[in-house]
Amino acid sequence: MNGKIYVVVRVPMIEKEFDMYIPTTKKVGTIKNLILKMVEEQSDNIFKDDHHKSLYDKITGERINEEDYVKDSKIENGSKLILY
Repeated sequence: MNGKIYVVVRVPMIEKEFDMYIPTTKKVGTIKNLILKMVEEQSDNIFKDDHHKSLYDKITGERINEEDYVKDSKIENGSKLILY
């Protein structure tokens, strides 16, 4: 897919993983907000956004800067992320 990359997002609070394609031309914070909404819907609102969640690289544990564009961040095709 042109302009999109495949990532796996793990949400420990509900013990689920989500496979998704995200656009590389958006800011990480924008993508995080979209992921939060999707996870709320998929969990039948068991998971709630408390406005304190961040995305982390699953391998390094490093927090991903929300101001970076996905294409300029360390997120790449096949990345495993944690929403916590």
